[in-house]
Amino acid sequence: MIEQKFIKESVKRQMIKEYLKERLAGAGFGGVEIQRTPMGTRITIIAERPG
Repeated sequence: MIEQKFIKESVKRQMIKEYLKERLAGAGFGGVEIQRTPMGTRITIIAERPG
C-alpha cells in the first residue's frame, strides 16, 4: 500500500520533470525541486538562462 503511493509519486515527479524539460528547452532546463507541505505544493525550476 505505502510502496504503491511512493511509486505513484515518483512517476508523477518524473512526468513533471519530462514535461518541463520539453517546454523549457530554450531556457536550459537544469532541474526541478518539488516540495509538498500540508499548505500546498512548491515547485522550484532550475534554469541556466532565466527569463
